[in-house]
Amino acid sequence: MAQATFDTPEHLREFFFAMIESLPGGILLADRQGNLLAVNQKGAQLLDLAGCSPQNKTCWGVLSQKFGLTHELVALHHSGGRLLCETQVSTGGDEKRCILISRNDLQSPFLHVAGFFLSLEDVTFPAMMEMHLDRSKRFAAMQEMAEAMSQELKNPLGSLELYASILKRELAGDPDNERVAARMLGAVRTMHHLLDNFVTFSGFPLPQIQRLEMVAELKKSMETLREMAGEHGILLESRIEAGQAYLLGDQALLGQLLLNLGLNAIESMPKGGTFSLGLRALPSDREHGALVEIRVQDRGVGITQENLQKIFDPFFSTKGRNRGLGLAISHAIAETHHGLIEVESELGKGTTFKVLLPANSGATTEISWGKDV
Repeated sequence: MAQATFDTPEHLREFFFAMIESLPGGILLADRQGNLLAVNQKGAQLLDLAGCSPQNKTCWGVLSQKFGLTHELVALHHSGGRLLCETQVSTGGDEKRCILISRNDLQSPFLHVAGFFLSLEDVTFPAMMEMHLDRSKRFAAMQEMAEAMSQELKNPLGSLELYASILKRELAGDPDNERVAARMLGAVRTMHHLLDNFVTFSGFPLPQIQRLEMVAELKKSMETLREMAGEHGILLESRIEAGQAYLLGDQALLGQLLLNLGLNAIESMPKGGTFSLGLRALPSDREHGALVEIRVQDRGVGITQENLQKIFDPFFSTKGRNRGLGLAISHAIAETHHGLIEVESELGKGTTFKVLLPANSGATTEISWGKDV
């Protein structure tokens, strides 16, 4: 292999540019005033400058346009300055990148050579790992609190449910008082379900997998939700578009998922109204196998686009309450069953949750429509 020689300034310049192009991070070379002199390939990629000439551009203008920064760039006006920026990937979507920018002044014994260079490093993965570790610590503390709360409340709450059931039965001949007892029982059952959410969050149980017929499971959940909805003057509409729909799953966990989504719909309609609970079987195609789709659609207040990214975070709530576990647990249950939850919402018009779960053989497509009040 021939040894590299630098007989001419051109050879030295070529070696210099080959070196900066080979660096794993981005490099922006600038004069004292910040006018761009050169940008390596990685820097052009991180700043979306591919195919653009650095002529008549300043590093400050490029960074401001890419990251939307103004005053923050002061941190890079002195040697050793560092700035962490966040940006969306150029391919679109919600994926974001964390870019660390550092300044280093050029050191040269010649007065006519002066300037600085900015190095750009993609630190997305380390930043995500740090966020993940921080979140894990917070979750561990939350889980300990949830476990302690569930142990303290489970027994007295079970007794309340029993007494409310007895009271409702004893008042069967008194319509007014029977209605009051029914509301008491519904409220206790709601509290019991919320406690189940805390128990699930404190230690997610190992799923007990069996073959389930989801039309029957959906109708069971609707009986409970009908009582809860009735307390708020809300109607429950069924939209079952399958004679049968089978999947492999945990009966208790999937029932909890249905109640969580139903309660979320009820709480989103403070002025009353109608929400629907539906099911259909989706045939297999090139992208995925056969699916069971569960759809919960309300006509409530809706969710802002900003909050759509947060609704599955534990303890996040837009209702002014310190719960926010129902949707987070529903998301975890869907993932445990190798499925997913999609959500669409429009302010003032309502929200639709779609749960997509892998189907088991036996699904048919007979259509049955009905309404439950």
